[in-house]
Amino acid sequence: MLDSSVPKDNTNFIESGKDINIVEMGRDDVTVSCTQGKIMLWFGRQVTVPIIRQVVFGISNVDSSVVHEHEVICDFKTISEYESMGYTLISYSKTKGGYRTILNLPFSKKFALDHFVSSIAGQLKERDVKKTLHWDGGPDRIILIYNELKKLEGWGMKRIEYKEV
Repeated sequence: MLDSSVPKDNTNFIESGKDINIVEMGRDDVTVSCTQGKIMLWFGRQVTVPIIRQVVFGISNVDSSVVHEHEVICDFKTISEYESMGYTLISYSKTKGGYRTILNLPFSKKFALDHFVSSIAGQLKERDVKKTLHWDGGPDRIILIYNELKKLEGWGMKRIEYKEV
């Protein structure tokens, strides 16, 4: 059985000696879910651009080695446009409708993060937005992310799940 509890004292919310499955934090319009290999972001349609920016740049402040993998089908010229915005080309291949392109958005490049924030804001006009980030973070960095983001009004711990013993 998974232990899913939220302690009253959020300053030291991860129990020592227990392996974490997932830590969820946020507020009504945004959720950040951290595991040891991924950070999942959910933005509701009512979230504001300054909040998106604070979340994305807050994560970058804690760990600039985080990346977002972006896959797109585009024409060849657009690949270099993405690269000029700070994305790193991982692979591309010819496909129906253009080139299937996989790019990484490194959280170490602030101008790339500006584009990422703008693209999220644009997508929110249509629907809620989910993004997956990749990292090599553990409990210590999860605590740092929480401490960085708790500056946002209404930010709190939503759920912590530990692996079975």
